[in-house]
Amino acid sequence: MMRVWFVLFMSLVGPSVVWGGELTLQAAQVHNGEVAVVRWTGQPLVSGAVRFRDRVIALYADVDGAIALLPVGLNVEPGEYPLSAVLVDHQGETHSPQLSLQVIRLERPLERLTLPERMVTPQGKPLLERIARESALLKDAFAGHSLRLWTGFQRPVDDPIASIFGKRRLLNGKPKSPHSGTDFRSPLGTSIKSISNGRVILVGDFFYTGRTVVVDHGEGLFSLYAHLSRVTADVGDELLPGQEVGKVGSTGRSTGAHLHLTVKLLGERVDPMALIQALSVSRT
Repeated sequence: MMRVWFVLFMSLVGPSVVWGGELTLQAAQVHNGEVAVVRWTGQPLVSGAVRFRDRVIALYADVDGAIALLPVGLNVEPGEYPLSAVLVDHQGETHSPQLSLQVIRLERPLERLTLPERMVTPQGKPLLERIARESALLKDAFAGHSLRLWTGFQRPVDDPIASIFGKRRLLNGKPKSPHSGTDFRSPLGTSIKSISNGRVILVGDFFYTGRTVVVDHGEGLFSLYAHLSRVTADVGDELLPGQEVGKVGSTGRSTGAHLHLTVKLLGERVDPMALIQALSVSRT
């Protein structure tokens, strides 16, 4: 299907017009840790894909043609990145339009946290074995791949943001991994909504994230809702945008009531708010 790839890339800032339509970037510039949106507008395709940083990402049917979401990880260096597409039309012809994506480094703030040492450095074989089991469950959940379910995206709660994605952290004076999601300053018991169409694939009560729900939105996109006081969705539930998954709590490694939302796209953690803003829908 993808039988033609260019070895050399020609960088084009604007849209690439080819047979029956054009391939565009929704935004030609994104920050590291965000999502780049590629759109095909025009006649229906038999198939299509975009190559970004040695990864081939499928274009899938959308209202006006086709769309692809490219994960721009936190560790992606700033610079110009060529995008080479392969589009197959209904006459069996292959087209190879090209674009260029500019990644801009966003320096995120430093956060200093203090927690009881027992929460920072778990001790004891039973607890370490529990953490390993839970890590494996989450890894398996995020490794799945299903057809696209999502349409657009909305905030899970209406409350203000307490901690942004990618914030650098010092935990008890020691450097830790950047913040893996977005925290919302939500009161205890606040209703938490699914950010888009999806299927519940994992519900658990974990050491770090407490009562947790993982939703598969299709095409390698997942959302995780953590520290819930109560889960109201079950594994296998088909969710509409805005449908409840649980209530805000402070379970797991948490110092107060809040919602932690993680979004993973094709194995990369990305900024939930950047995704929601790029492809937002009205809350129903």
